[in-house]
Amino acid sequence: MKLVVPALLLASLAWSSGSLKVQPGQIAPRFLLVKLDNDSKRQALRDFADSARRAADSTWGKPVVLSFWSTTCVNCRAEMPRIQAWANGRDVAYLPLLVENIDPAAGMQWLQKVGVSSPGLHDRYQVVGKNYGVCEGSVCTVPALVAIRPDGRVALTRSGYDPQEPLEALLDSTLGIPKMVEDSSRTSSHGKTGG
Repeated sequence: MKLVVPALLLASLAWSSGSLKVQPGQIAPRFLLVKLDNDSKRQALRDFADSARRAADSTWGKPVVLSFWSTTCVNCRAEMPRIQAWANGRDVAYLPLLVENIDPAAGMQWLQKVGVSSPGLHDRYQVVGKNYGVCEGSVCTVPALVAIRPDGRVALTRSGYDPQEPLEALLDSTLGIPKMVEDSSRTSSHGKTGG
């Protein structure tokens, strides 16, 4: 029994370091998951980011931000609304992935309660979570975040949440998204710059 506590402590320290199975530069593992808001519809990573499509057309695709979460995750309640607010002002796909075997309606209700408008996907049996290194066995370490470029390559991985971290600026710089211009005085009423 004495060995269990130190082992659990070491495991939690290793997980909190931010290291996931997938690493920046690697091709992101593909997936096809059920949508939380409609279990008869599916969503795939390649709907947004895919190396073959991007090679054929350099303008195809958009950055994807995967946010792994569960309804019992306290830090998910803080991180996910920040990511949603960031995603709302950019041409990115924000995909919250629920890694919990619960009723999809309960997952949607949780998302709505915390202010996330992206419908989310259901990784009921943690297959995607395991492929990305978020889950090991039946234990998932959330929140976890993976940012993917339009060519399907992983740009950023994070495990855990730090409220002081400039997450939005980190996502912008890592994904190569230009800074948002806050000054609307530079734009005329016709939407053209200059005057």
